[in-house]
Amino acid sequence: MTTVAPAVAEGSAQLIGSQVAMKEGSGTGASAEENADKCDQLLRAPIGVEEVRKDKDGVIESRQWKIAETSGNPIWIVARTPSEDSPKNAWQPKPGITNLLFNPPLNEVLEPDKPEYLAYAPVDVVNVSDSEQFDSMTGAFGTGIGTFKWRDRSYSYVLVKELPCFKPAKEN
Repeated sequence: MTTVAPAVAEGSAQLIGSQVAMKEGSGTGASAEENADKCDQLLRAPIGVEEVRKDKDGVIESRQWKIAETSGNPIWIVARTPSEDSPKNAWQPKPGITNLLFNPPLNEVLEPDKPEYLAYAPVDVVNVSDSEQFDSMTGAFGTGIGTFKWRDRSYSYVLVKELPCFKPAKEN
């Protein structure tokens, strides 16, 4: 794609940032059982999760996370690409990410050197799996703050500071 993401009206990135801060600052009021149901849903219908960060020059990098079943409890792990030229910490520059038409633009929502987790699920529900993924995202990560297009499909996305439900694996 060569289309550049449209500019967002001035102030919308700040508005979204304050909505994210409000969400993080307030408890959900959900019971332990409701939280367990949301986490079980996430296991049944996994969604896309990437850790994204922007450096002071505006370059966005990401690395993918997934849930792994280990002996005992599920954990979040970095999904590494097995190749000799991929960095050990799995961070990869994403220069083409602006081609995904993020609205609001990811570059405006991310703060330099403050990584966040980007969770996403299909917005255009065409089958049961799409519906379950959308429910997984909104249940575990919260309501989407925006959309993007990938392979001619629209996705809802949300940014959070911590992964929900399960502990992340310790990095080597």
